[in-house]
Amino acid sequence: MIALVALAAAMDNDFVIGSYGRVQVSTDTTGGQGDPTNLVAHGSRLEQDPYLELDLGWVAKPEDAPTFRVLVTPALAGPLFHYDGTFDATLAIRNLYVQAEDVGAKGVGVWAGSRMYRGDDVYLLDFWPLDSLNTVGGGAFYASDDTWVGAHVGLNRLSDDEWQYQQDAETLPGGVGAEWVTILDRQRMVASLKASHVFHLGETIGLRPKLYGEVHSLPAGEREVEYDIVQALPAETGWVAGGEVSVFGWARDSYAHVFYKHAQGIAATGELTVPTDGLAVDRSVNAASEDLVALAANHEGGVWGVAAGAYWRGWQDADGEDVGYDDGNEWIVAVRPSVYPTKWFAIGLEGSHQWVSRDSILARTGEQGTPEITKLSLIPAIQPRKGTFARPQVRLQYTLSVLNPDAQSWYAERDSRSQRPVQHFVGIGAEWWINSQTYR
Repeated sequence: MIALVALAAAMDNDFVIGSYGRVQVSTDTTGGQGDPTNLVAHGSRLEQDPYLELDLGWVAKPEDAPTFRVLVTPALAGPLFHYDGTFDATLAIRNLYVQAEDVGAKGVGVWAGSRMYRGDDVYLLDFWPLDSLNTVGGGAFYASDDTWVGAHVGLNRLSDDEWQYQQDAETLPGGVGAEWVTILDRQRMVASLKASHVFHLGETIGLRPKLYGEVHSLPAGEREVEYDIVQALPAETGWVAGGEVSVFGWARDSYAHVFYKHAQGIAATGELTVPTDGLAVDRSVNAASEDLVALAANHEGGVWGVAAGAYWRGWQDADGEDVGYDDGNEWIVAVRPSVYPTKWFAIGLEGSHQWVSRDSILARTGEQGTPEITKLSLIPAIQPRKGTFARPQVRLQYTLSVLNPDAQSWYAERDSRSQRPVQHFVGIGAEWWINSQTYR
């Protein structure tokens, strides 16, 4: 840190501070906090827990040399001290990398480190459907006004379930004391390639197609399940292929994105997930697959605006069974129209509906069912300007959730969401992004 400050002082540079954050306190009108009512993997963002990212960056522009950007992003999540009385927090480093730009030629760049490496999101669902990697590695790119091409490779070694990494204690010579020995060490390699180009349709509207792909690889290994009993872990491979088409520019903050992605093998489990269910006989996940179609859009019409988000996801595990609880589909559609009575006051009304369909009977009912939840939210807010994405924002929120009987059975019998088909959520909260280096 001291070295970075000294470098900044010695060069023609800028120090950058930015932040993304949200905080909220809520009640379910019976005295409880109110639990999120979501069946799908990516439900409405309105019921999320507090979260903070703080961007600390430096931009150094030495003469006759590449431009260097350094970004460090610590993040905090979990209950707040003022809420649970526990002087603790969950800390993660979301970005820790250096990027060099105009390396040898204008637009050519390289980077190395740990980062969130992703593209466009579905804001209403807080979801990145296509390129969304958490990676430690490096990459290269070319960027011009209209064209962007980038490649990257990274590694991880997840600590959960002793699936990629395991240590065991070995007695020291003489029988006194022990030392830890690594007996399983297999890193997953994830490589990606993406390219996009903007075609200009008139003076303001842009059309941007984008292609994206990933390759995943994990070597074979053995882990110890009991003393002198080992379990073979097969080599895994996987890939992702997809694309996006975007139209934007007809009004401020207005756009439409359509995404498609197919993932196969270990890539269908996500780069930070240890697969534990739906495995093949040899414990591999090479036969797993996932398909996803998503939509994100926003339009601003002066005194009103409307945002939308939706996706369908279908997945199949690797066990080869035609009927299984680990196979299925999920859908969600969310729309948020807003009106702006004044420059600094907004009233939003968000409606959403989500479905889940499993290729088997539901565990708690013993029948084939389709859980569904319908939500309706009222969101009056104070913000600095008109628009869906005007931030900082201070808001009230009321969400009504209606669960069908199959959705109630999704939750444990003593869970309030199982006992009551209508759920209430009342919150006071805030959200902001201020010079954020990640949410731009």
